[in-house]
Amino acid sequence: MMKFIGTCYKTSNRTFSCECTSGWQGKHCETKVNYCENTMCLNNGVCQPLLLNYSCQCLGNSYSGRNCETTSNQMTLFKIISKSFAFVAIIAILTLAIFIITLDILKYCFGIDPIDRELQLTKCNIQKKKKKPMKIIRFIYINAPPKDSLEQTISTIEETII
Repeated sequence: MMKFIGTCYKTSNRTFSCECTSGWQGKHCETKVNYCENTMCLNNGVCQPLLLNYSCQCLGNSYSGRNCETTSNQMTLFKIISKSFAFVAIIAILTLAIFIITLDILKYCFGIDPIDRELQLTKCNIQKKKKKPMKIIRFIYINAPPKDSLEQTISTIEETII
């Protein structure tokens, strides 16, 4: 059973027309008027149709207002801080780029290399700090005793130890 919200009048044997009450539409006043069709909730708000009106449900506590258009103080503060960090990062990157470009212009256009002297000094220090390779010295005895007498000396030492 359908519920009609409006008043219908018979215009002929086969036709009729209905006058719908506020908030209803259709041939038989069977559908509610959707007020969200022409309404846009801002900041990802969700529109909910009501009878004769609409309501925007704002997500979280960051936004408020009829269409979620008002930003909270906390969100405004976060936006300012993030923009400040971005500004500082961009300035740092630009400063570094200008420094490198200036050094390149000095070196390739004017023949001035401010780093060349430092490189030469560090190369000299590295060469000075290099250690000389180790030499293995093997002594050769010129007047060495014969092998037999050396063995006798060792056996004599062993005998005295025991």
